[in-house]
Amino acid sequence: MKWNKAAFVIALCAPLTWGGAPGPQRASSHEPQLVHDLRVTRKGNKVMLTWRQPRLPADRQSLPGHLVSRVCRSMSSSSSTTANHKTACAHPVGEVDPQKETGAVVSAVGEKPSEITLRFSDTLPEQPEGTDPQFAVYTVEVRDNHGKKAGVSNSVSVPLAPLPQTDELHSQVDVRGVYLIWSNDIESPPPSSLQFDYRVSRSEKGSSRRGVIPYLRGLVHTRDGDRWSAVDTSIEWEKTYLYWVTPLTKVYSRDGQLIGQIEGEDSGPVEVTTHDVFPPDAPERLLVIVGHIPGKKFVDLLWAPNIEKDLAGYNVYRRREGEQMVRINSAPITMFSFQDTNVAAGTKYFYCISAVDLRANESAKSPEIAAVLP
Repeated sequence: MKWNKAAFVIALCAPLTWGGAPGPQRASSHEPQLVHDLRVTRKGNKVMLTWRQPRLPADRQSLPGHLVSRVCRSMSSSSSTTANHKTACAHPVGEVDPQKETGAVVSAVGEKPSEITLRFSDTLPEQPEGTDPQFAVYTVEVRDNHGKKAGVSNSVSVPLAPLPQTDELHSQVDVRGVYLIWSNDIESPPPSSLQFDYRVSRSEKGSSRRGVIPYLRGLVHTRDGDRWSAVDTSIEWEKTYLYWVTPLTKVYSRDGQLIGQIEGEDSGPVEVTTHDVFPPDAPERLLVIVGHIPGKKFVDLLWAPNIEKDLAGYNVYRRREGEQMVRINSAPITMFSFQDTNVAAGTKYFYCISAVDLRANESAKSPEIAAVLP
């Protein structure tokens, strides 16, 4: 991914107006502003424009008729939305006719009966390397059924800043959670006015609810680009999730203030089933104490407790010299101690313990500790 760094930094001298905020410039006093609240958003290379306009021309002498909106786009090295309304539609990118079934009419609750809300989707062209234009500036020009110009909207702009990719997206699962791993082909660091980031969203399979999740992140820079890792630690075991990764470009002013954020296209969904096949950690710091009271001999065992949330308990193993380890508890022990009373005087025993979780995943055994009964 390459871009003209100097041109983009210079362009940020003026404030940006994308992301739904209408530009400050209004139509000329010689033309009525029939289009109200022209707004713009960008997702990937798609730009969505929405605005309000009258259902019919103001000049009733032209009836029967209707208004047709011509959408105009120009390229600029500045985010300024000051428009020359005489040449506003030198580069039309499309028309919106409310009377045609194009899906352009947006229903709005509480809308005035005399007005309609319209929308138009545009696809941004790829910017040639080394060129200066860094912003797409949009204006809507309204014409009546005779082709007469009836008014011009305010102007709005969106930056043509690049977006990172989510190439080779795949997943892994370990005891910490779900790992999402992807790469992009950035060959050099972006200018200080740009910062690349990603948003991760998740839903359970079969659910219509999809939400953005926090995640732990890691980034490795390689010769072929950057390698990103995201870890979702808020999973539940034995569930199936769908994940999406959305690239983001944050745009900053010269003084370091965030002035906008561009959203890329969502990745395809990645399906992950969180099977818990991961055993707990082996218990540590096993202490073996030989004890006796009149008429009774025993061995007490004490160890440091495990902290896994799905821990079911512990198993205790014992052997004599020259024999194999045998588990001596019938069910997982929920305490982090155990008393072995089935012992004989003059015998040397070896003990070790393991941890087991709710799905019967058992840890490795702890180191053996010997105990000699007098």
